[in-house]
Amino acid sequence: MASVTGRAAGFIATLYYNAVNIPDADKDLAAVAAATVGNEVLDVADIGSLNKTRTIIDIPVYGDDVKGKLPGQVDPGSFDFNVTLNLDDAIHTALRDDDGLTIHTFIIQFTQGANITYAAFDGYIADATVSQPIDDRIQMDVSVARAGAITWLDAA
Repeated sequence: MASVTGRAAGFIATLYYNAVNIPDADKDLAAVAAATVGNEVLDVADIGSLNKTRTIIDIPVYGDDVKGKLPGQVDPGSFDFNVTLNLDDAIHTALRDDDGLTIHTFIIQFTQGANITYAAFDGYIADATVSQPIDDRIQMDVSVARAGAITWLDAA
């Protein structure tokens, strides 16, 4: 297998939830691929975006016409996704019932034909809101407070 190539169109993205955190030092291709087995988040209606926002600090200097800038820390932000709630699914109920105190590993697998790229990241379940509109599906919006950088792995 090889990594996803070219423009990222015509691919399939699949979300996985690993209840046990994979430490960053252990996030290699074998560990991440193994963590996807049996851990797919089913009935995903929307996978949110992965972002990395760096804080930029203003450095004003008295007498200078233009203030300078200094790069600060990166804020990994949050990762949000939506599922059609299935109370018979162990992962859905685990996400719903999570107390937000345990760090988990999430994996997005991008598949383009036989090519695969993984994005693995850690986070805490910050919110799992179940809504039940009268004329639509029962759904759960999950917000993950990311705790660190994304590990990108290309299957070779």
